[in-house]
Amino acid sequence: MGAVIPVQEPISAGPRPGAMPRHEPVTTRLDRARALSRTIRDAPADAANENRICPSIAFLAADAFPRLFLSRASRHAIRNGTSGAAELLAHGLVSEDAYYRSLANHAGVAFVEPTSIAEVLTGENEAGGEALSRQAAWCRLHDGSVRPLFAPTPDRPGIGTDLFRARIGKSPDIAITAPSGLRAALARQIRRKLGHDACNRLATENPWFSAKHGAGAWHGFMTAGVVTGLAGGLAVAPAATLLALHGAVTLFFLATVTLRLFAAATYRFLPPTPLMRFANSERPLYSVVVALHREAPVVADLITALKALRWPRAKLEIKLVCEEGDRETLAALARERLDRRFEIVTVPLIGPQTKPKALNFALPFSTGSLITLYDAEDRPHPDQLEEAWQVFRQSDATLGALQAPLIIANPRRNWLTTHFHLEYAALFRGILQLLTRHGLPVPLGGTSTHFRRAAIEDCGSWDPYNVTEDADLGFRLWRKGYRVGLISRPTLEDAPDAAAVWLRQRTRWIKGWIQTWVVHSRRSAAWPAVKRFPGAAIMHLLLAGTVACALFYPFTVLTVAVLGGWSLYSGTLPAAWSALAVLDWSNILLAFAAHAALGLRTIDRPLRPLALKTLPLMPVYWLLGALAGWRAVRQYFSEPFLWEKTPHRPHDPSGEMHHV
Repeated sequence: MGAVIPVQEPISAGPRPGAMPRHEPVTTRLDRARALSRTIRDAPADAANENRICPSIAFLAADAFPRLFLSRASRHAIRNGTSGAAELLAHGLVSEDAYYRSLANHAGVAFVEPTSIAEVLTGENEAGGEALSRQAAWCRLHDGSVRPLFAPTPDRPGIGTDLFRARIGKSPDIAITAPSGLRAALARQIRRKLGHDACNRLATENPWFSAKHGAGAWHGFMTAGVVTGLAGGLAVAPAATLLALHGAVTLFFLATVTLRLFAAATYRFLPPTPLMRFANSERPLYSVVVALHREAPVVADLITALKALRWPRAKLEIKLVCEEGDRETLAALARERLDRRFEIVTVPLIGPQTKPKALNFALPFSTGSLITLYDAEDRPHPDQLEEAWQVFRQSDATLGALQAPLIIANPRRNWLTTHFHLEYAALFRGILQLLTRHGLPVPLGGTSTHFRRAAIEDCGSWDPYNVTEDADLGFRLWRKGYRVGLISRPTLEDAPDAAAVWLRQRTRWIKGWIQTWVVHSRRSAAWPAVKRFPGAAIMHLLLAGTVACALFYPFTVLTVAVLGGWSLYSGTLPAAWSALAVLDWSNILLAFAAHAALGLRTIDRPLRPLALKTLPLMPVYWLLGALAGWRAVRQYFSEPFLWEKTPHRPHDPSGEMHHV
């Protein structure tokens, strides 16, 4: 199983003096190879073969570890630019405990069980990432003794060499322990500090970019002015006031229609990007972070999808981030056979229980120069990491993030999932293509986004108080001068097929867009470093415009219905009311046409007949969106940081599959 950052203090367990190293997994093949190696261990080794054994694992031959495996691991290390130790550990051919016991024996020093560490004596002001990357520290053990512990990483230069042994021998008090054990002990000590940093760093260091502080005074004055003006106008001249109000909202409708029609007109189908061949030694360490909360039903599917990612094992780390009280998910993970690529990180119950807080907490545990995020229900294309890395490799440092397309895999489930599929196709294939092509700000998806680590840190990471942290981070990247690009290999996920679940999810999204608009329209954060009017206009359109259209849509329908009934009853309408009816009918028909055109343009051809059958239900779909919008407004004032969880089920076996 992968390393677990413990929640509670471990029960002390004494060392096992004289215990033989235990290699994992114990298989018949490995047993036969070990038995064969014992029979020939004293035979003279061929000098050429001996030279191919990486020094980081050569000493394992003295513990009857098969020379064949040592040679193969060394060849993998040369090809991947790693070490033999990293390859053996990554492929599960030796346990971490067995390797470091053998290393300690080779160096002539003691081995300390990780469970024997009671306290790490380190500075309290040390940053979380720096503390967790320590390879040596003075530690107090459960027996009361204090001694320095050394936990070199498998790829540490010189590990296992004679020089390494000589330097260790100069410090007779030093002992060796497993790196995961030392890091787990450090994590137990600083987990409260890490939790507080995850919650409060952005709000403390960049308060104008944090949703924690809510709306500003000018937002209140603007809202009060609009409400007062509407109330007075309706009392004096209701028809003219309603016509003016609908005319103002029509600007948002027309802007949305124009954006979608332009995206549809300029859309180009992009085939999968051809991948070039590179040596594994050029590939960097890649971190995959998955935030999990009450996800036990989909854990098995998730692990299968993550194991399918094509990337060198020794250069891939997968952080599974769980709340410490989520026993069901932790139990489900414990039942999986997790190799060393996986590490379970438990988040303390501090501050808001949100996904961005979990991501912030996991960031110090992640050491890759490239980081990507997935959700529990995701099935990323196996070559998605490879494509993202190759695009980053060919670009300069201003390319801060890459968004992979999200595809709804169960569009045939019912009319709701069909519309969700249309919506995602329009967004990830149409609108984002338009925005990235022109260097405009991009509201990122909450999953399958690949980042340069430096860009995340430069932007202050995620806002734990924003329930659409993805869109918010996309706009902050733009403000910092970073670009966002697209890659072609998609991620599949199933959409909610029940209206109640869809409603809760959409409520959270709209509430997050309100939060994000409030944050990015503050006077102290009104412009990016380089003022660009088109980008600011797009930001307001995508946030305020989308919310306004959702909130106003039912009133538009109601106005049309009332005026239609009045016209049928009386046979005529005053000029102002007739103009209002024409305006609202135009808004509805143009919006319907624009959404349908972009959705049908970007959806896969085999699904177009199904989409055409369900398009007449689009007005109903929008009414659900309006209901979610008004729920979001209420929650923004009553429960701004509430994260309404979307429950997930195992993947629909009849859904879409990757073409690999």
